[in-house]
Amino acid sequence: MSEFVLKHWTIFLAVNLAFIFTVVTFGHHHLHDENGLLENFQAFLLFSATILYFRLTMLNDQSEESKRVNMGLSLLCFSFLLREVDIEKLPFMETAGFLFHGIGRTILLVVLWSGFFKNVYDHCEIRLLAIELLTSKYMLFLNISFLLLVVGTTFDKEFWDIEHGRLYEELAETNAYLILIIPAIFGCFYKYRESRNARFENRKIN
Repeated sequence: MSEFVLKHWTIFLAVNLAFIFTVVTFGHHHLHDENGLLENFQAFLLFSATILYFRLTMLNDQSEESKRVNMGLSLLCFSFLLREVDIEKLPFMETAGFLFHGIGRTILLVVLWSGFFKNVYDHCEIRLLAIELLTSKYMLFLNISFLLLVVGTTFDKEFWDIEHGRLYEELAETNAYLILIIPAIFGCFYKYRESRNARFENRKIN
């Protein structure tokens, strides 16, 4: 997976530069406005990543530490999703919307993360979990995502008086979430391919 990023980083860069050129040159600033194209794409990426990492958690052919890493990443993506999307404003969330913003969201996340850490403590050895995460294929993607989110935060907090700062903030966050979902996509694809090949081999034997 790391080779994928190293091999295709020029494509990522070209797409970002083309998007910046389009917005700045033609004035399409609605693309990075509140609830605009970039924010909706971020929500899609985070929702999909939450589901895919949770799907990987359900697989049995892995260590307890690997399951907890995937569970933590699913919860991390869900936390980002609640941060990026005003779920309480959706029509079908009118009654339960209080759970997803303000103090309700804080309580929900505290409960979920507390349950996660309790689960980790009960079923894993912390040292092995740390080794699993630090040596896993995820680390490069997590590091890049973290750095991009830091970049986005600097634009959000307006540390520099720079034109189109909002655009660069949303673009950095979009790239961070795109990088974050890549391991989940690869993981689910490889598991699907292994399952398909196993079924094919079984049919050949029978």
